Amino acid sequence: MAPRKPTTTTRGHKGATSKRARERDAGMLEGRSKRQKTSATAERLIQTQAQAQAHTASAVPRVSHRSQTAAAGQRATQTLPVLSQRPTRSLIVYVFGANSGGELGLGPSVKSGNIGRPRVNPYLSESGVVQISLGAMHGVALTQDNRILTWGVNDHGALGRDTAWEEKLVDADGDDSDSDDGGDLNPKESTPTPVDMGALPPDTVFTQVAATDNATFALTSTGLVYGWGSFRSEDGKLSFTPTVEVQSRPALIPSVKDVIKLCCGSNHVLALTADGFVYTWGRGTDGQLGRRFSSRIVDWSKAGLVPHKVAELRDIVDIGSGSNHSFAIERSGLVYGWGFNNAGQVGALDKAGDHESAHEHTIVISVPTLVKGLVGLPRTKQVTGGNFHTLAVTEDGRCLSWGRLYSCATGLKVDTLPPQSVVRDSRGPSFLGVPTTIPGLPAAFVAAASEHSLAVTTDQNVYTWGLNLTKQIAQKGEEIEVATQVTHASVADLRLVWAGAGAQYSMLAEFAAPEYNG
Repeated sequence: MAPRKPTTTTRGHKGATSKRARERDAGMLEGRSKRQKTSATAERLIQTQAQAQAHTASAVPRVSHRSQTAAAGQRATQTLPVLSQRPTRSLIVYVFGANSGGELGLGPSVKSGNIGRPRVNPYLSESGVVQISLGAMHGVALTQDNRILTWGVNDHGALGRDTAWEEKLVDADGDDSDSDDGGDLNPKESTPTPVDMGALPPDTVFTQVAATDNATFALTSTGLVYGWGSFRSEDGKLSFTPTVEVQSRPALIPSVKDVIKLCCGSNHVLALTADGFVYTWGRGTDGQLGRRFSSRIVDWSKAGLVPHKVAELRDIVDIGSGSNHSFAIERSGLVYGWGFNNAGQVGALDKAGDHESAHEHTIVISVPTLVKGLVGLPRTKQVTGGNFHTLAVTEDGRCLSWGRLYSCATGLKVDTLPPQSVVRDSRGPSFLGVPTTIPGLPAAFVAAASEHSLAVTTDQNVYTWGLNLTKQIAQKGEEIEVATQVTHASVADLRLVWAGAGAQYSMLAEFAAPEYNG
């Protein structure tokens, strides 16, 4: 593989070079209530915008033609068996953190800024949402009635629909309060709105959605994958396929079928198939695709855009991803990792950065490598990560963390860690090279973004840690070193089942009351 070019671009869930993206990147580096009755206005607005979106022509050249997409999808679904099922229980969704690009999905009446306390998102909570995935500054949700809703920043086609809006002049007072006064957001971006799927076969059933920084993907019950948006290379070039830079409407992803699960990093995708194989595509310069590339490649922005099987993996039962690193869990229980490993985030300490400049070195593991630190522990049931850290949950409820110690990403108090597990550089402790249990945190589910993390516990509370510059962990202070329970009154009575993390924002969810589930 060609050597990685030095770069100062911030990696992470979630990078671009637009104004909003630069704000995001800077933040990365630096960094019920009682259930309210909400108005039917939310649903009416969603329906109105859905009608306005229907049959809108693409403004981006060279995208897949509508009839071609429909024909390809129709041929593919004629005889395929059902491989996965859509979740059935709808969710009540709570949001907090940055809302500068409408990424909280609260609509145009809520001004851009930071939301410090988890609050109900009425658009999502009243739409029968059953599953959510968060990108850097956009989100996607799947509903009970087979709609796909998107919201947030649409700079590179991530929302899969037209969001053109004639912006009005507004006063900018710099106020970060939770006040709803002075909404200044694009209503077509800030409001969760259905993507037009009219070009797809009418019997298409979606079972999962997934988001990268600037792209969105949808899995069907028959194992097909549709996607839209773009991947961004390290030098800023946009590509979705070798011939399409920005895919503005849903298009069938070729070369991959029989998929039962999707997982996304910042600019790459993993797909698990029914027969236990893993396919990857997207940006691969950090080794996150798990395959070697020819040193003769001229345009790295187009390398890796076609799905390929990871040759070394088989009999896989689950997958996970950090920003630029990836994981697969074998049926045996062994966990394999690959990708960017400068802070040991892949779990291969012997191949991580050196003691003096680990934070500067480019260490890439291009093929799946056993995560030795998880061997002998109870079986891993989930693994995920941020920019330079990784989290894993075991079947007995342990939450394990490893990777970079800067920015409090691991959720562990550094001075309590075993010295032999910590790699130091000239500035002091640099990264934690061994998966280490976060004490007092019985975890059921974890989520990680660039430099902050959330964990839903077995008793359905939520703990958060890491950077808090935009209130993305709902705590006091600019950063929280150790995993700390969120104790706001707004979450005191919740029975949480899910958490999600974007670049500088977060979401929580509980199951809706039975009467809302049909």
